[in-house]
Amino acid sequence: MRPLAPLVALLLPMAAHAQAPYTLEEVGAMAPGQRSFTNSPLLPYTGIPEGPSSIEPTDPGERGGEYATLDIGNFSLVAGPWTYADLSGDHILATLNEFLGRHENEYDFVSIFIAEPIDFGSFYSPLQNATTGLGSEVFDQSTLWGFDELEGYLFMNSIFDYQGSPRDALFFGQEVGHRWGAYVRRAEGGRDMLGREDAHWSFFMESQNSTMEGNAWVETEQGVFETRHLDEIGYSQLDMYLMGFLDPDEVEDWFLIDNPVVLDNEYGWPTDIDSAPYYAVRALVSQEEAESLAPIRVAGDRVDISIEDVIAENGPRVPGWDTSQREFDMAFVLMMPASDPITFDEYLVAEDTAEELTRLWEELVDGNALLRHDLGQSGSYDFSPGAFAGAPTWEGAFDPTSDTGIASGGCAASVGGGSRIAGGMCALLGLGLGLGRRRRRGATCCPSP
Repeated sequence: MRPLAPLVALLLPMAAHAQAPYTLEEVGAMAPGQRSFTNSPLLPYTGIPEGPSSIEPTDPGERGGEYATLDIGNFSLVAGPWTYADLSGDHILATLNEFLGRHENEYDFVSIFIAEPIDFGSFYSPLQNATTGLGSEVFDQSTLWGFDELEGYLFMNSIFDYQGSPRDALFFGQEVGHRWGAYVRRAEGGRDMLGREDAHWSFFMESQNSTMEGNAWVETEQGVFETRHLDEIGYSQLDMYLMGFLDPDEVEDWFLIDNPVVLDNEYGWPTDIDSAPYYAVRALVSQEEAESLAPIRVAGDRVDISIEDVIAENGPRVPGWDTSQREFDMAFVLMMPASDPITFDEYLVAEDTAEELTRLWEELVDGNALLRHDLGQSGSYDFSPGAFAGAPTWEGAFDPTSDTGIASGGCAASVGGGSRIAGGMCALLGLGLGLGRRRRRGATCCPSP
């Protein structure tokens, strides 16, 4: 449990809440090692539908104090009657509906995070799809409630687990990518391009180290293939076509390894059709260790695939790449127990992480699309550190002998947990001066006196 630094505006009494049959961690224990539950048949055990979700945004005044929302900077903080031990899909849906009930129809995606990591993973839950040619059905669960912009929402687990490693691309990039893939099949190929839950690429498909899984395979000799786990991670050309960012004429042929037989597997990485990509090992070991790992080598039959094979099976993508949407708005929501809200330090790190994840996604699509995470001010809004108990306060003492003109070398009052924020105003502006990248709870940005 983190040191209690209550968010005054969100401090609520705990309320009784009807639990889903299983908590997220209980479902996570049913599939050890699984980290993406998109399209998983286990997801309904948490209270989240396996396929399209239903939303029912409520009038904020109708919740009776069970949930409360406060927007600070570009994060919406939603406190609710749950704990990390009993967190279920019911709480996630309630958080989503609370957020939507307080905000205007201005987001394509809502990305939901928590503070403490739980043994579950993440998922994307679709709310509508009007695009054909993706291998998924056309449906709409959002327009009824007046949110015709909203494509779906993501549950991304702990915001503090995103630290600039390949894991960020594999998790955040993949869950956003599930808006469009990976669902397509090829003519006369059945599901052979697909892996886990028919929503990820097969381990044995050459996917250019796609964040939608598969691997970067190279044929070293006829019928023998090796992984290139150190190659760049991003969306493949096929992914970018499905997203509407690439002309089908620009999608080069790729291949699938049929009847694979493992020849070398030094690390012991699973090599099943449903396995996570081998490049994910880079998130588990140091860069030096990853570079020393030998590739996985398999023998098999090469099956070449073209974009025409995909279009023949699924139809052309409509709208086409020349008229598809290229600018998206995502809301970042941090849900927290009302009894254990985040500290001001954590808020600063969360803001920094949202900025970096947004930038990462634009890199993954090679700059072919724009992702905005401006929250706007349609909800309850307070950009003052004073919203956090124990947060820094601005002390306007002037010191003509200092370089900055600020007393005490630029440091103001303490932040919860004993850390200090430079100049007070850096905290107010969300700049986190001196915090550095991914600084965690209790971090300091000024030396102690």
